[in-house]
Amino acid sequence: MNLLKGAMPFLLILISLSINANSVKTNISFPTTSFHQISKTKVSKKAFVELLEKRSFLMEIEYDKNVKKFVKKYIAKDRIGTELLLGRQTTFLPIFEKYINKFQLPRELKNLPIIESALNPNAESQVGAKGLWQFMPSTGRMYDLTINDYVDERCDPVKSTIAGLSYLKDLYSKYGDWKLAIASYNCGPGRVDRAIRKAGKSSFNDIKKYLPKETQEYIAKFIATSYVMDNYFFHDLRPIYPIYTLQFVKVVKLYKRTSLKKIAKQTGMNIDIIQKLNPSYRKGIIPPSAEGNFIIIPIFGEDLSIG
Repeated sequence: MNLLKGAMPFLLILISLSINANSVKTNISFPTTSFHQISKTKVSKKAFVELLEKRSFLMEIEYDKNVKKFVKKYIAKDRIGTELLLGRQTTFLPIFEKYINKFQLPRELKNLPIIESALNPNAESQVGAKGLWQFMPSTGRMYDLTINDYVDERCDPVKSTIAGLSYLKDLYSKYGDWKLAIASYNCGPGRVDRAIRKAGKSSFNDIKKYLPKETQEYIAKFIATSYVMDNYFFHDLRPIYPIYTLQFVKVVKLYKRTSLKKIAKQTGMNIDIIQKLNPSYRKGIIPPSAEGNFIIIPIFGEDLSIG
């Protein structure tokens, strides 16, 4: 019964789409790139640039040796890893896209958490950065993320996304250039500012040699990731999807104190699934909040009645 209840909206949408498809004529535009320029494990420079420029990519594209190295890694050397990432997107991509649209930011920023955390909300770096967007504690608190014994909102998929995109928006306002904004997201604006002073210039290519090695390759990795995530089908990459209760989810807001166990019981979902979708609650307790706390639950469960 719960499964049918959750699936009913999707059935109605599919019926609606089917009716519209039969009644409205549409003009579909396909890339002009010849398929001989793209193979399972290779892509020509012309095809690469054309496919990104067709989407009005947010920065100047250079298909240099570093970009090529990362493309080769994603489509040839680590195909299984790429297919796992493609599948994992189903849980988080709707959240990223919602707030990218809300903040009126470039769509490609959805790929930054792929680089930062491989879409693992529990990911933690050796220096203490954590979550999908890899916030250090100090920067996380600057962007209103609560970090204490009960909650680490750097691991909250919704709140960390709002914080990550707000930070990127501020960095772009500071530099007026997405390459510099994304580079400073990686190594910090202080290092980018010092590199600009040393170079006496303010373009990424001019300051690149004064940045940490990881940051020097970070833009190339971002460009390569953006290409592969949008064009994986050209390379016969097939998403490896997680179980359906991690794929089809919705975000709800709770204001009263409750527990993940209570949410699992009320929705009829396994507690392990609820914990996996909501890793920011360290002790399984959702504290009371006047602004509300975000909870992610599978769409197939019963609706929550907790206020």
